[in-house]
Amino acid sequence: MSLFSPLWRRRPPRDGRSLESLLTEGFVAVDLETTGLDPRRDDIIEIAAVPFIDGRPQHVYVTRVDPGRPIPPESSRIHGITDDMVVHATSLGEALVKLEAVCGRRVLVGHGIAFDLAMLGRARRAHRLPPVVNPTLDIMRLAAVLHPDWKRFGFDDVASRMGIGILGRHSAEGDAVAAGELLLALIPEIRDHGIRTVGDLLWLQEAIGQGD
Repeated sequence: MSLFSPLWRRRPPRDGRSLESLLTEGFVAVDLETTGLDPRRDDIIEIAAVPFIDGRPQHVYVTRVDPGRPIPPESSRIHGITDDMVVHATSLGEALVKLEAVCGRRVLVGHGIAFDLAMLGRARRAHRLPPVVNPTLDIMRLAAVLHPDWKRFGFDDVASRMGIGILGRHSAEGDAVAAGELLLALIPEIRDHGIRTVGDLLWLQEAIGQGD
């Protein structure tokens, strides 16, 4: 199944894990920095994966990646990563293998994670690796379905509403940690909606897409 298809159009997997397992067994918050915003043409330059177990971030996997091409100045102005900072960085193939080892079969979490999945999907195909099949939760979509009265669901908007500070905004590590903290902050509201399993939460996330 193509990772380029929008996240909310895919049928969510039937996942019987309890909602509480997101706190105890944990999940992995993921974020990428890239050369641009087109998943068909741009390349990954930084990857972060932050396991959250028992409600706390654990050892972070973070690496810069040499894209093998110049980083556009307009992108560098956002994330602060320049060509000189990636010239001796990890190869993408090595980074993908290490990322998979960190994520395992755990639930992946991110804000606007469909973009990250599209980037990873293309990269994995290029390296003859199988697609990502982990259940994925999108903070943006969960916030939208839980708070339909909010007008904006950008990362900074949701974080501000939830009282979560983003330390290192536009760095892969900073954004990944904040995404994980936002999911933890949303879990009490998710419980209030009667959600008891990860599968139910995936269904809730999909519900917002039906009206798009």
